[in-house]
Amino acid sequence: MLASPPDVLAPFPGLTDDAFDFLKSLKRNNDREWFRPRKDTYVDELREPMRMLVADLSRRLPERGLPLTGDPKRAVFRIYRDTRFSKNKAPYKTHVAAVLSRDGDKRAPGALYVHVEPGATRVGGGFWRADKDFVRLWRTRLSSNPDEFLQIVEAVEGAGLTLETAGSALTRMPRGFEDQRENAAADYFRWRGGFAALREDVTDDDVLSPGFADLIVETAEAVRPLLEYGWRIADEAAR
Repeated sequence: MLASPPDVLAPFPGLTDDAFDFLKSLKRNNDREWFRPRKDTYVDELREPMRMLVADLSRRLPERGLPLTGDPKRAVFRIYRDTRFSKNKAPYKTHVAAVLSRDGDKRAPGALYVHVEPGATRVGGGFWRADKDFVRLWRTRLSSNPDEFLQIVEAVEGAGLTLETAGSALTRMPRGFEDQRENAAADYFRWRGGFAALREDVTDDDVLSPGFADLIVETAEAVRPLLEYGWRIADEAAR
C-alpha cells in the first residue's frame, strides 16, 4: 500500500551548475568549517530540488502502476555521514541520494534508488543488501525455475542496465544448494548481497535537465520486472 501522497511541490527543475560545483568543492573541503557558511547553498541547490524530484516521481510512478513513493522530507538521505564506526571521519557525503519504495520507508525491501554525484550519477532498483531469509527463498526459487530469473536479467540488461550484487560473492555454492552447480543460474547462487539493476551511463548534463525525472521513470519501468519478482519473494519471506 502506498504511503500518504507527498506534499505538492513544483516539478523537478533539474539541478544547476552551482549544485555540482558545491559537491566538487565539498570533496576537496570536507570539513565543518567549510560547510557551515555554505549550508544554504546545499539546501537551495541540492536538498530542495531533490525533494522536488521525490515528489515528482511519487506522483508519476503510481500513475504508471508502479507502487513506488517517498515522503520528500524523508526519502532524501541526509548529507551528514555516520562516522561512529568508520575510520573515515569526513563529516559529509559528497553526493546526494534518495530512495522510493512501496510504502515510502527507505528500509523497505525492493526500492528505486537515485544517486547524484558529479561524474558518477546512477539510478536503479532492486533488493540491495537483502536479508538472509530473502536470499534463501531466492535461491530456492532459482533451484526450481532458473529461467524465470534469467529472462528478467536478459530484459534489464537489454534495457542498458547492469545487474550487480552488494559485496563479494561466495567462492563456493552455498550450504544446502551444492547440488545446483549445473543450474543455468549457478553463478547467482553465490550472490549473498541481493541484487539490483543500475543505469550507470547517466551524464551530468542529464541531471541538469528537468528531463532527469523522465530518465528515472524510464529506468523504473525497465527495472519493474526485477522489482516485481523480488517483491513476490519478499512478501513470502514476511509471512
